[in-house]
Amino acid sequence: MERILVIGSFMMDLVAKTTRAPREGETIIGHSFSQFTGGKGANQAVAAAKLGSHVTMLGKVGKDSFGDAQIKSLKSAGVNTEYIIKDDGDSTGVGFVTLEDNGKNRIIIIPGANMLLKPTDVTNNEELIKSSDIIILQLEVPLETVYASIDLAYKYNKTIILNPAPSADINNEYLTKVSYFIPNEIETRDFTDIEVVDKESAKTAANKLLDLGCSNVLITMGHRGVYFKNRNEEYFVEAVKVNPVDTTAAGDAFVGAFAFGLIQELDHYDCLRLANASAALSVTRMGAQPSLPSLKEVKEFLTEKKINMGNLI
Repeated sequence: MERILVIGSFMMDLVAKTTRAPREGETIIGHSFSQFTGGKGANQAVAAAKLGSHVTMLGKVGKDSFGDAQIKSLKSAGVNTEYIIKDDGDSTGVGFVTLEDNGKNRIIIIPGANMLLKPTDVTNNEELIKSSDIIILQLEVPLETVYASIDLAYKYNKTIILNPAPSADINNEYLTKVSYFIPNEIETRDFTDIEVVDKESAKTAANKLLDLGCSNVLITMGHRGVYFKNRNEEYFVEAVKVNPVDTTAAGDAFVGAFAFGLIQELDHYDCLRLANASAALSVTRMGAQPSLPSLKEVKEFLTEKKINMGNLI
């Protein structure tokens, strides 16, 4: 069985739902408060696992109730949690989410124990990387740990997916080692100084990223869709139209589903369509990990939206 290894973050999302975000200096009354397990790494692990992939998660939580809740959530989704480290040096990461009625959000994260994940935590588990097929990374853990993960995965010729969120100044050397580079439009602007607002601006930005050494560029553009480019292929796949409730984990649903598609040996175009559908379905539900769909749910959604994937999934 082919395996996915996610090296990354955990966040307990504390969500305040409100009509709109407050202006500077303003206090407003919100609708409700909710608490959900999240974090880009954990979300992507759950997304791939719920679709049916064999997924292992490597990361750090605190020795606290939030950390226990994270491990419980991943286990219930079928993720191997053997390599999740409990560290008493800091608390489990927390995300403060302001969620507007239109589904848009603003998020502040306190990384906590995520920032205690050291390069040695990765290199001490070299055999785990060696036995995995796809390595998924984000930037909610120290950059030097991400670099160590890329170096080790590259050494063993693994497929490396990097979701560069939140944005950071990445050494171009590491862009050349990544198999799939998946920023959203905001992160793309940070890397290229190009405002991505449509297919043409996405193409310009993707070409710049390819010139920096990326092999495959996927620019996720929210309600607009996703743009894919490498030296031989180019695709623009429009987003599936839905009424958004909570967009918090849409990008993570996309990354996890794209990785699942690669494991299923779908071509790039079909991986994009599957990932788009999974992301669209996720935004119709509240919460990060609770919103991530199973394969059965994605199939039913594809049927409802008259998106034909044939017998591919």
